[in-house]
Amino acid sequence: MKKKNENVTEQIEANKPIDRKKLVPKIIAFVVFFALAVTFITIGVTRMGKKEEGLQEITAMSDEEMPQYELGVRFWHVFSGSSNEIKREVNVLNGVYTEDLKEVCRMLDPENTYVYGANLASLNQNLGREVSVPRELFDVLLDADAKTREGKGYNLYAGVFHAEWEDVRYLLDPAERDPLNDPEEAEVLSRLAEATADLSNFSLEVTDRAACTLRFTVSEEYLGLLRELEREDVPILDLNLLEEACKLQLLAARLEAEGYTCGYLSGSGGLTVALSAYEGGDYCLYGEQDGAAVPAATIPVQAGSCGAMLRAFGQADEAGFYVLEEAGETLLRHPWLPSDGIWRNVLLSAFVYSENLSPADLCFAALQLYAQETADEVQACAKALSGCSAALILAEEPAVVYITDPAFVPENEYGYAAREIR
Repeated sequence: MKKKNENVTEQIEANKPIDRKKLVPKIIAFVVFFALAVTFITIGVTRMGKKEEGLQEITAMSDEEMPQYELGVRFWHVFSGSSNEIKREVNVLNGVYTEDLKEVCRMLDPENTYVYGANLASLNQNLGREVSVPRELFDVLLDADAKTREGKGYNLYAGVFHAEWEDVRYLLDPAERDPLNDPEEAEVLSRLAEATADLSNFSLEVTDRAACTLRFTVSEEYLGLLRELEREDVPILDLNLLEEACKLQLLAARLEAEGYTCGYLSGSGGLTVALSAYEGGDYCLYGEQDGAAVPAATIPVQAGSCGAMLRAFGQADEAGFYVLEEAGETLLRHPWLPSDGIWRNVLLSAFVYSENLSPADLCFAALQLYAQETADEVQACAKALSGCSAALILAEEPAVVYITDPAFVPENEYGYAAREIR
């Protein structure tokens, strides 16, 4: 999201993706695969000491048990009253938000277990055994499993494949170990991709719906492949490309239930969720010009809406993005879309918006756009999406914004023109 005349570079810098090498592995598992995207509402810097009415950023407190868990998510809320009243309310909400965010991060952690109860890692570490999980996680996993079985660009069981791809992307020279340049890496990714796509290797069974009990099983063939590749310690069950969406979805539900409804949540991966009483500003689709991200189209924020911006280009020195030159063509490696060697220089950036879909459903819609192999297929997919609007920029026409909804307004000052998808 943005407001007019804001400095785009500052917005980009404020939302840089997280360097996973500085994190406890998988605590923020694959927020980075949605890449950076600037889709939050920009606000003025809060004055030190004096609290003014309006939007205030809420800050989660650090926790030694979960280093840097708070990175990757930002939360703003509207306050009114005197400066002292606002200070007190902000302090209270800081505490509430801290606990909510920690609980959600623990729940969705695929690698580390905690004394607070079962989580995603509990299923990974107890293959074939019944595990009772919190209702929130139970619902998230069943939804992710259903999306996986639609076969539209998402896989709940691709944790090892995603981890392998992430290790390539965050090397000092990722192009050197890219599967197009490294036959050994290409073989590993190809074998993992093939095995992961075979859903008969995985089962997420509901054994007691009332008690939210699940049994996660993995075939011996798949486990044997991981042992052969020496990846047996990497979590298999992993929300990966939908983790940020699920995190913000759970956070928004908790905050709403606690009475905090006039604000918004923003993820480093390009997802923004407006709470039920918040309106203001614009969501923004960004394009690329001369190596920089620039506004290409906007759509007004409505209460309870959410928007997801995904892009295949990076800023200068932005971790995780890289290109290769092949036969005189510059190839953009989509940073959040793992591949065993396939290049898709089709979709430069996309924004999907909805006033009705959940964040997880909205991001699933965006993933379907990036799974398409031709420009015509991307447009047909955008037109067929249900419950959301889309704006997109094709690599072959970088100055044209294709839209499914006339509410998207092109940024003419940057030379963008709108063309309706028919």
